[in-house]
Amino acid sequence: MFRPLLAAVLTSAVMISGVCAAPNEAGQGARPQGAALLHQREPMSFGVFYYPEQWPREQWQRDMNGMAKLGFGFTHMAEFSWTYLEPEEGRFDFQWLDDAIEMAHKAGLRVILGTPSGAPPAWMGEHYPEVYRVDEHGQRHEHGIRAEVSLSNAKYQAFVTRLVTAMAQHYSHDRRVWGWQIDNEPSSFADFSDSARASFQRWLKDKYGTIDGMNAAWGGSFWSTRYTSFEQVLLPNATLAAEDKLSPHALVDLARFQADTTARFLDSQAALIKKYAAPEQWVTTNYTNVTTATDPRRSHDLDFTTFTLYPVAGTNVLGGDSYAIGKPANLMEAAAYFRPITGTFGVMELQPGQVNWAEINPQPDPGAIGMWIWHAFGAGSSLLSTYRYRHPLRGSEMYHDGIVGTDGVTLSRTGREYVDTMHEIQALEAKLNPNATLPSAMAKRYTGYLWSHDVFWDLEIQPQTSLWNTWSYRNGYTLAVKSTGAPMDFIAESDDFNRYPFLIAPAYQMVSASLAKKWKAYVEQGGHLILTSRTAQKNELGHFHEGPWSAPILDLIGDDVDGFDMLPTSANGKVSAGGQPHDWHRWADILSPRPGTEVLATYADHYYAGKAAATTRRLGKGSVTMIGVSTDDGALEREIVRSVYQRAGVAIEDLPKGVFHEWRGGYDFLMNYNPAPFQPTLPAGATIVHGKVPLAPAQALVWKTATP
Repeated sequence: MFRPLLAAVLTSAVMISGVCAAPNEAGQGARPQGAALLHQREPMSFGVFYYPEQWPREQWQRDMNGMAKLGFGFTHMAEFSWTYLEPEEGRFDFQWLDDAIEMAHKAGLRVILGTPSGAPPAWMGEHYPEVYRVDEHGQRHEHGIRAEVSLSNAKYQAFVTRLVTAMAQHYSHDRRVWGWQIDNEPSSFADFSDSARASFQRWLKDKYGTIDGMNAAWGGSFWSTRYTSFEQVLLPNATLAAEDKLSPHALVDLARFQADTTARFLDSQAALIKKYAAPEQWVTTNYTNVTTATDPRRSHDLDFTTFTLYPVAGTNVLGGDSYAIGKPANLMEAAAYFRPITGTFGVMELQPGQVNWAEINPQPDPGAIGMWIWHAFGAGSSLLSTYRYRHPLRGSEMYHDGIVGTDGVTLSRTGREYVDTMHEIQALEAKLNPNATLPSAMAKRYTGYLWSHDVFWDLEIQPQTSLWNTWSYRNGYTLAVKSTGAPMDFIAESDDFNRYPFLIAPAYQMVSASLAKKWKAYVEQGGHLILTSRTAQKNELGHFHEGPWSAPILDLIGDDVDGFDMLPTSANGKVSAGGQPHDWHRWADILSPRPGTEVLATYADHYYAGKAAATTRRLGKGSVTMIGVSTDDGALEREIVRSVYQRAGVAIEDLPKGVFHEWRGGYDFLMNYNPAPFQPTLPAGATIVHGKVPLAPAQALVWKTATP
């Protein structure tokens, strides 16, 4: 039975508010769950990275005191310190870290310890060069930069196990240590080493059981690519494929294998720590906010997830000065993705100012950093840390800003903004209502965004046009959903769709019969489903269906799919909706609506002029909308997405691109990533507690509406 109101309100109140629940009372030694595991002193804890090994020892206590005086509640150490923790093979030195932790404790700071698996010491590469990964060109990497190891290498795994075990035994019951971060920005780098090949062969055997099963899945009958044993299988290397292309099914399996390898690597470290850790110590890792090669849902032993966020890195998505405000979708999507995994998430690294690693490294606009912090808070983050406290004086990141400048004591411009915003939020935290529930107007438009890394990889492997970019395509639809003021969660096929009044699955190319059946049941029970270009072209194996295009969903969408087209930039393509023309080049599913299906847009030219480009229909108690075209500016898709809510009788907002509405603990938050000011209409009785109207670019607005 579709249950959008009570269940959605109760669930979203827990997930969006981020307010921690009471500690677990399951018994001595039991690990608390969700936000309770953080043992919060506040709804969102603030912290800052610090590297004692990079600074004179006589400055450590001064720096710790400085962090605490500014208002930080925790610091973060050691994720790049392997050479200091194990200066010689098998000899550990924790004394310097003990001293640094004690100084942090004296200053009143909790400590997050990082495991330094991403930065092995020089002695390892000197004596065991096989621990480094081999790239797609056959070049073995070497010491001198982080994250260049082979996660499949048994020797490297043994070194990591030994170090993490020693750290866990030493610090597991240290009450000064608040929690653990496994590795650093796990990224599933491509590895073509002998270790990876042997591991890939074992992975395939575990997955398929027989070589005939793998051959069937990979299309081994094509081009005589059939194997007679798993030992013959090479790591599919697209760089070495000159004229022709490798099996897309083999490449998707390679992506799965790499993601699984990273997940196992993280889970193994988490298991080691939990073997020794006190129940109040938690374990996480800091994924990048855009996860392409790594799939966070494949890890199962982390207590919750965090991500890193660097919005200003030279791109100019919304034009004007938006390059200095930040990519608008990054934080919004990351919060919506990581929050539902366990119900708790954090921002482990937030850009503190100018960075050093992009092609162009501009200064963030005044207000931008404060707005990001407000955004993370409003979206429900339980912790937020910035990278880093001190501006480095040497090394590859010496152009990377810190909270304090190169003298080690003076706040940078952006550091002052960070600290001021932190103080404002700390003043508001005590006023949050832990019992508040999501307003019914927002609950009624709560949206699930169906996402699969398998589908993402499959789309990227066979894009069919150079104009296709799956991530940009995703951004367009998330921005369209958020323009309505809808709360949004990224969900998986196994999740309960009925928690969401609206469900969107853009370009969901690999669709099984069971998923199509689940979609149909969701709609019939009252859900409103939005599907788009390329959906259901393939089955769950990545093969075409033996039948018409998009066979599993034709009865669902009420259309036949006559084919699809894409255009070169030199050609013109128009689609019309409501008398308005829209340009398209990227993709066009050509739709023939069946009786009872309403046409929302039609193609204006080419041999399929007059054919449907977008349709909608009622089915049972709900509706299904199919958007077959991908326009150049996404304006048509945005309007159709918005119309789905309106047709369902649900009130929506009209937010420009990059303006986001969040809610937490009885307060509303509005953030403006757009280069133009925005004039919101606040509800009657609203009291502004931060910001002002109109909402200027790079600013946040916070208000509380009186309860009737």
